[in-house]
Amino acid sequence: MKRLRGKNCLITGAASGIGRQLAHGLAREGMNLYLADPDTEGLAIVREKIDKYGGKVFTGRCDVSKHGDLEKVAEAFYSLLGDMDVLVNNAGIAGAGLIEDISLEDWKHVMDVNAWSIIYSIRVFLARMMERGTGHIVNTGSGAGIVGIPYHAQYIASKFTVVGITEALYSEIKHTHKDMHSSVICPSYLRTNIIDRTPVSIPYSLLTKSGKEEIEGRMDEFKSRFWEKYTKGAPAVDKVVRKYIRGIKKNKLYIFDMARLRLAVVLKGICEPLYRLVLRSEGKRHLKMIEDSLAEMGIQTKGRT
Repeated sequence: MKRLRGKNCLITGAASGIGRQLAHGLAREGMNLYLADPDTEGLAIVREKIDKYGGKVFTGRCDVSKHGDLEKVAEAFYSLLGDMDVLVNNAGIAGAGLIEDISLEDWKHVMDVNAWSIIYSIRVFLARMMERGTGHIVNTGSGAGIVGIPYHAQYIASKFTVVGITEALYSEIKHTHKDMHSSVICPSYLRTNIIDRTPVSIPYSLLTKSGKEEIEGRMDEFKSRFWEKYTKGAPAVDKVVRKYIRGIKKNKLYIFDMARLRLAVVLKGICEPLYRLVLRSEGKRHLKMIEDSLAEMGIQTKGRT
């Protein structure tokens, strides 16, 4: 879909982060937009800023973990804009914690928002696209859907699901609907406010008895310190979103913002020993960031690195 001007697009998770920047970028391309998010105040701000580009812009509240909310959005979208040309399933949250410390509630919450939302959305919108014979479904995955980095197992599981669904969708529709496309955006690491919506499990298994007592009530501080280290040197969201939009226009299956993610895909297939080394190295690096963050707070750990 080389020309986006005048086309109709839905973006979920549009009130902040990647979704907000995609709204700005696609509005500049001349698209008509329906922006969905639970944060209606944030949506109003985004809408006010992109109205100047001249396209139609509508907003609606939507919790993507609820099938009924997506059905309501679909009804509103079709009544206001007509057929959908591009569907951007962008809404998502992160998740963090050592795998032995992640609660079942956190596992379910992250999977509901990140994985089940894609299933619900495809269930709601795909049939009409297929009947029409055109359309592009874009899912926001992650580099964490390519490489199983540590301290994010529930997030990793959700994003590997997103990547797999996107490939399965591509393999099913392309031989029967040549004008339909699916893409998965795989961000590397960006400085967004996703950490604010991130359930972080207390790293009890790293802590001494006194450390467990000291961390109570201080998880927001821990999250802030860890996020600062994790996103150090991260690129600006608005710059990488330009790459994402170019990838959408070229109908790419995978849309990366860093070459090393492509390399990771290759390493898996041709040099497993080296890839295992990468995974071990990432495990050690992330663990050190956790321990350093706790040490800065004066919280005692058992020390694994």
